Amino acid sequence: MLTKKMDYLEDEKTKFEIGVGKLMATEAAVAVIEQELQVKAVEVEILKKEANEQATVVGAEKEIVDAKAAEAKIESDKANKIETEVSTLLASVQKDLDAAEPLVE
Repeated sequence: MLTKKMDYLEDEKTKFEIGVGKLMATEAAVAVIEQELQVKAVEVEILKKEANEQATVVGAEKEIVDAKAAEAKIESDKANKIETEVSTLLASVQKDLDAAEPLVE
């Protein structure tokens, strides 16, 4: 009975030691991961700051482009109006020319 109890306790001691070893290995792995995480957090902050700066630049450039596009639309509208007026005038002149041609012959 004592031998059986001793074997049981020895088995439990071995399991305990294995468990403690796994816990210590896990603790070491977690410590390494925490250090890596701290480094990555700094890198992420740097990249985040750069992205925000770039977004600001892009936003400013977009405003410039939008302003230029608005100017281009105004000029396009003016050109379309002139084209319409010229087409109307051309049609009128052509009509007058067509009416005057029989008189010249």
